[in-house]
Amino acid sequence: MTESRFAEVLTIIADDARPARLAPDTWRRGVRRRRTRMAAGVLAAVAVVAAVPLVLGGHGGQSPTPADSPRPVVPSTVYPPVTGEDTVLESPPGPAAILVAGDRELRGSDIWGFEGRSLLVGRSGGYRLARSVGEMSAGTADGLLLSPDGRYLAGGLSMEGVDYPPEGDPQTGVLDLTTGTVRQYGGGDPMAWSPDGRFILVRGSSGNTDHSLYSMHLLEVATGRKQPLPRAEGEFLPGNVAAFSPDGKRLAVATTTALQVFDLAGNTRTEITGLTDRDRLAGPGAWLPDGRRIAMYSITGCVDGTGCDEAALRQREFRVRYLDAGTGQPADGPRLDPARGLAVRMLGWQREGSAVVAVHSPERGARLDPDDAPWLETDYWTVGGVELSAFGPDGGRRRLVDLPGGAGFVDVPAGLLDQFGGPAPNRVEGAARRALAWLWPVGQVLELLAVLAVATLVLRIRHVRRRARRRAAGTAPLR
Repeated sequence: MTESRFAEVLTIIADDARPARLAPDTWRRGVRRRRTRMAAGVLAAVAVVAAVPLVLGGHGGQSPTPADSPRPVVPSTVYPPVTGEDTVLESPPGPAAILVAGDRELRGSDIWGFEGRSLLVGRSGGYRLARSVGEMSAGTADGLLLSPDGRYLAGGLSMEGVDYPPEGDPQTGVLDLTTGTVRQYGGGDPMAWSPDGRFILVRGSSGNTDHSLYSMHLLEVATGRKQPLPRAEGEFLPGNVAAFSPDGKRLAVATTTALQVFDLAGNTRTEITGLTDRDRLAGPGAWLPDGRRIAMYSITGCVDGTGCDEAALRQREFRVRYLDAGTGQPADGPRLDPARGLAVRMLGWQREGSAVVAVHSPERGARLDPDDAPWLETDYWTVGGVELSAFGPDGGRRRLVDLPGGAGFVDVPAGLLDQFGGPAPNRVEGAARRALAWLWPVGQVLELLAVLAVATLVLRIRHVRRRARRRAAGTAPLR
């Protein structure tokens, strides 16, 4: 066949061929398919991020440890919670090893919720959130308090699980961390646990202002029975207000002007010394193990509001001194190094003589002015950080727990002060928690984007189906 004849044959075949017919919306359908695949990819990525809490939550890599075990229990490192972490009511973790309160990454990647969140780590390693109406501290008289054995968590009216009474009176709620049940008692706010965990010191509601003492009583947790205490009036500082003696028979209470010791068996009160604005009861662990001496802090630096900016508050020096619990006279004691910071709280003593101390630093931009009467050095909005350390009896200090950067408060059951250095989440889980904490504001944005992506996808599918029905009703199908 010649070349010209071949070309002629191809021309005849082309003339007889039926031209290809494409639907007019072929391009648009291709674009929609590509967008759908992209949306599915975004949703898959968000699903992976959302699944992280299910993998990490409630898993710490160690088995439960009894309270009297010599093996370390309190974790050496506490990582931030993740989005969707279970709460103590949803999934009780069992007895607690440590409680941490604060801001930023400690909110569990939540930037929209109004409620406060504190992180509780169980002895089994499980991470749980203790929620409250508004932000709360931990370990202070106006915050959440762990019982000496770590089984119970006490809080006021703001703690989740405590019902608001019709009359609105202050309440004490006690959450059993093994069952998730809450017992509620009227008549005041919790201030401190007794060493045996049987009683809670409660500040009565009648006649009290936000930070003043008027009436106090001992609440027996098992029965709800109340033992009124002699009246002790005066303003107080929530982080350094009350301490039970080791045998639970006496109670030291500090107002801003006096240190008082209560004999609980005889129900008597004795003012053993006056106090100034530079004096502090050392904290809930102020009594020395012998039960005869009480540790106090004396502050050097800014206390009266003159030039008390953040830098000055950070450099305040707290030097320990000791008083005879019977006479109020100076006494000898361990030579602890001074602590520097906004506020200092002594949680208790270890067997070898070291004091377990929480040292708080101020929030960025914190300031104390001379006329700022409501200002509190352990207020949630004043504290910006905390370190938990052991101060040795002959000087020196060592950090006991690595806490998240957003931590402002910490509480440890009194029965576990000799059991630091326990297991923490493995490196993979710890790295994942820290990575998510670094992106803590992004967590909720991703969830919002996921919702928008799903909504957009649903609207697009509905739009495509409507157009398809219209075409089917108005045009013949292609052959």
